[in-house]
Amino acid sequence: MRPFSSPLEHLTAFVIVFAAGVISTASFIGYMERVRRNAVRDYYKRANAERTEDPEPAATSEMWTW
Repeated sequence: MRPFSSPLEHLTAFVIVFAAGVISTASFIGYMERVRRNAVRDYYKRANAERTEDPEPAATSEMWTW
């Protein structure tokens, strides 16, 4: 005799898998937002650090006159 699973068991399995998918998707989206914020923050931090450093003398037209 083959055991038959009830529709309630199928529904329960679907709900568990669906909830796991929702949780993993929300976690992934949160992780990607955190990575994006960190990347933007690090980019602006590096850009500001380069701007505040003493720049080397820029090439002027005097250097290129013959």
